Amino acid sequence: MRRAAVRAAVHRYIRRLLENRKFTDNTSLVQLGLEKADIEDLIFHLEDEFGLTAFTAEEDRMLKTAKTANDLSRFLLEIGRH
Repeated sequence: MRRAAVRAAVHRYIRRLLENRKFTDNTSLVQLGLEKADIEDLIFHLEDEFGLTAFTAEEDRMLKTAKTANDLSRFLLEIGRH
């Protein structure tokens, strides 16, 4: 997986939720108005898009630590290496 493709997908899904509002990689997902359920849905959609499967423990860890779009991209790249 290429980092640029992952970043683009993360941004695309977040923009859909935000109705195309702009944001940066380091903007807090909570500040953008996303709740835990929104972030969980993002993770599942992104895993599906890239054909990835994370262990439940990995997804739980991500839900607890994902603060930014950049965090989501890093997570996807990490599980893509397995």
